[in-house]
Amino acid sequence: MTIRHEIVEEFTFRNGTRSFTTANAVIDTGAHHTCITQAVVDALELDAYDTADVSSPGHEPMLAFIYRCLVAWTMYEEQGFASTHEVLCIPGAGEVLIGFDFLRAHELSVDIQNQGLVGTAPDGAVPLTGGGYVLNMPRSYLLKLNGERANAAKPGAILRPHPAWRFKLPVFIKK
Repeated sequence: MTIRHEIVEEFTFRNGTRSFTTANAVIDTGAHHTCITQAVVDALELDAYDTADVSSPGHEPMLAFIYRCLVAWTMYEEQGFASTHEVLCIPGAGEVLIGFDFLRAHELSVDIQNQGLVGTAPDGAVPLTGGGYVLNMPRSYLLKLNGERANAAKPGAILRPHPAWRFKLPVFIKK
């Protein structure tokens, strides 16, 4: 059994109707841009539109090819955690790295203790005990599914009724 010391999540990359999903995208807060592998480039049939000089963690200069594609946190893609980004491909790279560009765009941070990403759920999002969340669910149906867990949520608290739920309850402002 291999023990990983990185935070990894499943991410999907899209270009038109083509998609590529990886279960082991490394969350790298030190990377300014998301980096993909040649396998992603080939699967999506991406065309490079520019190059960039980058440095490796060992500060070795390298040439990276710049592409554009949709980057999506697979588990929450339908809830808006997907956006188009410039992504880099460094020849010979063996891992997909999710960089600070995606984290900043979606206001996500790394939860070291629970080994995953955390963020603020979009307006109308409600946690489900079966995993994930749903938007604009009728309160009666939510109570039926979640029982007391729905009433135990406090604004600003990180909700963990299920390992898949990693978001803070949205703040509601009453007028």
